[in-house]
Amino acid sequence: MPTATRPPTVAWALFGFDGRIDREVFWLSNLFCLALTVPLALALPIFEFDGETIHVRYGTFGLLVMILEFGALMWVQIALAVKRLHDRGVTGWASILLAVPVVSILAFFVIGIIPGDRGPNMYGPGANERGR
Repeated sequence: MPTATRPPTVAWALFGFDGRIDREVFWLSNLFCLALTVPLALALPIFEFDGETIHVRYGTFGLLVMILEFGALMWVQIALAVKRLHDRGVTGWASILLAVPVVSILAFFVIGIIPGDRGPNMYGPGANERGR
C-alpha cells in the first residue's frame, strides 16, 4: 500500500496502477481524457473521403500521432479501471473485461457507478480518505 503515504496527484490518477480512486475521480478523469482526445482527433484526420475515394491526408505523421494518442489513452483507461476495481476490493486483473467487445461497455459503467468499499481495504485507505 505505498499510496497511503503520499498525496494523490493527477499523474498518479492517470498513470499509476496502485491505490484506489472514487467514482468522482473516475468520471472526471474520463471527461479530461475526452476533452484532450476529441480536439486532437478533429485536428489530425488521417483519412479524407471525397464521395468516391478515400485519400490519406496527413500520412505517416497523422497516423503516428493517432497511434500514440490511442496508446496513451488505453494506458490511462486501464489505470483508472484498475484503481476503481481496487476501490471495490477486486483485483486489477478484472480490468481485462474492458478488452471484450460489448462486455466492455457494461463493465465501464459498472466500474464507474457502483460505489467503493468504505474504509481501508487491501489496496489502500478509502478513496475519500487519501491525502486528507
